[in-house]
Amino acid sequence: FSEQVDEEGQPKMLIEDLTTTTVQADLESCINLMKDVEQHKEFTGDKISKIVKSVSDHEWIVYYYSNNPWPIKDSDNVSRLTMATDTSMTTVTFTLTAVPDEYEDKGVNRMEFYQAVYTFKDLGNDQVSIVIAGRSIPPVNVPDWLVKSAFPGTPAKSVKKMVTLLKQSGI
Repeated sequence: FSEQVDEEGQPKMLIEDLTTTTVQADLESCINLMKDVEQHKEFTGDKISKIVKSVSDHEWIVYYYSNNPWPIKDSDNVSRLTMATDTSMTTVTFTLTAVPDEYEDKGVNRMEFYQAVYTFKDLGNDQVSIVIAGRSIPPVNVPDWLVKSAFPGTPAKSVKKMVTLLKQSGI
């Protein structure tokens, strides 16, 4: 956690997290899960996750809606999701970057700064390394103690849910 100052000079909490695991799966299953944005809510905890615009076969504008518990107001996130594959075809990276003006305003607090990088590396023998690096500034005022109580548990739970979905895919 660190403090950033916004355009108006107001302090904002920057949250950075890194989560890693290895899962028994094939790389294609990981790619399919990330391309199935409707399923993202199953591991992100959002109420809604959907593609709002397909830019190409490796780039999308996606929308996430969070139905937050009281006393936190609901929020949403519009991001550009890109997929890149290394030349050896053993590592695939999906990057989400906030593009708040790319989708209509839904009347909730919108995330203005967000980046998440999901890296999947084929280790062979149906083993895949998953690394998730996140950086965000919450779009709502949340007490420091409440945010800090969510880490590192929240990213770890997300990865566990992702692993469960990959195992259910039959690999």
